[in-house]
Amino acid sequence: MSRLASFAHARPGNAMRVYILHRFLQMLVVIFGVVTVTFFAVRLVPGDPARLMEPPGTPESVLKITRQQLGTDKSIPDQYVAFVKDLARGDLGTSFRGGRQVTEVVLNALPNTFALGIASMLVATTISFAVGVGASLRPNGWFDRLTLFFSTVAQSTPSFWLGVVLTLYFAIELDWFPAVGMHGPASFVLPTSTLAIALMPLLIRAVRQGFIETMGEGFVRAARARGISDRRIISIHVTKVGAVPLVTLIGLQAGYVLGGAVVIESIFNWPGVGNLALQALQQRDFPLIQGTVVVIAVVFTVVNFLVDLTYAALDPRVKY
Repeated sequence: MSRLASFAHARPGNAMRVYILHRFLQMLVVIFGVVTVTFFAVRLVPGDPARLMEPPGTPESVLKITRQQLGTDKSIPDQYVAFVKDLARGDLGTSFRGGRQVTEVVLNALPNTFALGIASMLVATTISFAVGVGASLRPNGWFDRLTLFFSTVAQSTPSFWLGVVLTLYFAIELDWFPAVGMHGPASFVLPTSTLAIALMPLLIRAVRQGFIETMGEGFVRAARARGISDRRIISIHVTKVGAVPLVTLIGLQAGYVLGGAVVIESIFNWPGVGNLALQALQQRDFPLIQGTVVVIAVVFTVVNFLVDLTYAALDPRVKY
């Protein structure tokens, strides 16, 4: 047994501190690994940022000066060492386009992605929880079958296709909501609906299955034997335990909302991190690509870390 494990075993009150330290170290390794893979991946893909920045027909001598200014004239290992040193100081570098600090650019776009992600998760979680609980109360009933049918259709529908269809009908045909941009509460409706529908199938299935399994547990039968009403059992006892799979998926899908919503932000021209990352990829802006990946990796790992801490609060059987 390691010294860390022995310490936690000897003092149970320190188990949570040891767990947090262990997970924090894991988070650092994951973030560093993701950033390292991204660094080498974007540089191994064919394409010269200097040629993209300069007009066609630019002499090679001018391109050479541009590469020196960007730092791409050095070997990839030298670029990586310089990148790690800057990252250790909290410096994400300078964007190739406009010369702005990457940290400033990403932090300006991050609140917009957060706003879209939080709105989508709230809508998806609220509807999925209500629908999943309703379906679990009468398995194989008409509402349960309708719920499973909706989950299958929604899960099979590509998000980019759904976003385009919603835009064509509600923004262009009916002119109810803005088609692109972030211009007030109305502009949230279409991108939020697109993301929420993409998130709901797994959430509904997780809630439904979790509640069906929990309703068969011994503590539920014991509560019924003591004369406790089904409404009280579901609202107080079953909800805490049955919601654990939902919390797990919320943590995992938070990463999808942040990093996987690139297409959605692109369709609706949403000024978020996903759209920023797509533009950086098209322009071969290495520092900006790395900056968006760092932020997404940090947020994703932190969210999943908080989800792990929530387990013990929801289910007393979960130990650190």
